[in-house]
Amino acid sequence: MAPIASSGAPSSKEKKYDRQLRLWGANGQNRLEQAHIALFGATATGCEVMKNLILPGIGRFTVIDDKLVEEADLGVNFFLDQDNLGQPRADRAATLLGELNPDVAGGFRIDSLENILSNTPGLLDPRTTEFTHLLLMSPVPTPLLFRLPTEIPTFFVHSLGFITSLRIHTPTHTIIETHPDSLVDLRLFNPWPELLELALERTSTLDVPESEGGMSDHQHGHVPYVLLLLKYLEDWKQSHEGHLPGSYSEKALFKSMVMDGMRTNVPGGSEENYVEAVRAVMGDLRTAQLFNGTKEVLNDPKCQNITSQTDEFWIIARAVKDFADSNNGLLPLSGAMPDMKAESHGYVALQNIYRAKAHSDAAAVEGIVRGHMNRVQHPKRNQIDRDTIQLFCRHANFLRRLNYRSIADEFSHCNEEHKRAVLTALGDWDAEGSLIHDYIALRAYQEFYTSHGRAPGDTGHESCEDEYREIRRIICQYLKDVGYTEGVPERCEKVAKEIVRAGGGELHVTASIAGGIVAQEMIKIITRQYVPINNTVIFDGIASRTQTFEL
Repeated sequence: MAPIASSGAPSSKEKKYDRQLRLWGANGQNRLEQAHIALFGATATGCEVMKNLILPGIGRFTVIDDKLVEEADLGVNFFLDQDNLGQPRADRAATLLGELNPDVAGGFRIDSLENILSNTPGLLDPRTTEFTHLLLMSPVPTPLLFRLPTEIPTFFVHSLGFITSLRIHTPTHTIIETHPDSLVDLRLFNPWPELLELALERTSTLDVPESEGGMSDHQHGHVPYVLLLLKYLEDWKQSHEGHLPGSYSEKALFKSMVMDGMRTNVPGGSEENYVEAVRAVMGDLRTAQLFNGTKEVLNDPKCQNITSQTDEFWIIARAVKDFADSNNGLLPLSGAMPDMKAESHGYVALQNIYRAKAHSDAAAVEGIVRGHMNRVQHPKRNQIDRDTIQLFCRHANFLRRLNYRSIADEFSHCNEEHKRAVLTALGDWDAEGSLIHDYIALRAYQEFYTSHGRAPGDTGHESCEDEYREIRRIICQYLKDVGYTEGVPERCEKVAKEIVRAGGGELHVTASIAGGIVAQEMIKIITRQYVPINNTVIFDGIASRTQTFEL
């Protein structure tokens, strides 16, 4: 990512990518620019996905395909035209895709996944490959899926008629910037000395009338609500044997206590800062707690067992855990502040208190990080980035760790987790309309293609009715394997017929929508921001809806 010019004006690249930088920032953009995507299959959907990755500025892409452009391609693939007939599909698609963004380096290889895995496996060797992510377009025989390296994030896409599916597999995926609704953590039940001192100082004459030397109405109406709550919490503790308001009824009484302190002989009959304070009682008056995503991270064995090969995410996580263990379970403070009614100088003073505490906590975590890295003689112990540690601390209670089930496990007949996921979906109250039926039908399509080397419904072969019967037989066997004994659901049969009718063909409108869905999830994985699906999403173009499953 190009830095900001010395004049302070944004660079040309920042101007170009301004809107997306507001979503994922320079960190996300840098990761995009380091990505090299390998597209296997220059299908309509594959090209639509690549379009949506090239426009925001991935670093490189390579189109891998061994087919020639046919008439059937022209009706669905926007990136191929009449002049391309008979030419290598990989070459022509890569050329036109490359014109979308001059910042992106594109290339092609006239080859197939099967040939690469058999004859040039080094291209996909995780230790030497140039590819950071693999994008596979159906059809791909199932045995080839099993031979893919599990260390490289892989996205496998079906697009048949009105139906699309995306299956993601990646090594354990960790996310710091999950983009929650708010990072605010006011710590009203756990104030540190400097915050409490500021609160008591700024509210010492809060209850004194102006005529007796107290605050003016203007001053009283501009005390930040955080300081109001801290002041009244101290008053509450004095009358409740040091206890804080915890239950709903206690918080309701506390709200009344706060409202009693509001001046009503002012324009409008109320003070906005007091209204903000009362509104914050139910949400902000709470004991500090770890959210589930952060609990999973801090309890993960990778966090517990640090070695010289441990990724920096887990080292910082371990440091955060150690920090919390030595600070009564409190995570590093985020330092984020909400807007509130206050005078500028009063708000800035409060903001500085929170920022100083956040910087102090992050510095403590940094010391622990460096201690761990020195202890295990980590090769990057002198390269750890302070900004990364500060970012981690800011988002410490919103971390996520996703473990993806391998494609081999999904297709294993004995994987109990997969069976439970399917049976749960088939047993839900809304199972009749669930897109789990679309998944089952697509799985039957996958098995049919693997066995026959072609899609069901191809008019050049047997009658569609015969092929539907075979698809239905595969569905029956699969349902039996997962332990479902109530016959083939009606929706499953309807979707199977649609898949056979599609004959392995794509629709451009569906490919276009699928291109957005798939690219969106890929960008989440590449940038390590926001939370991607785990691990399957189905799109039904007839009803225009999606559903996700962990299969």
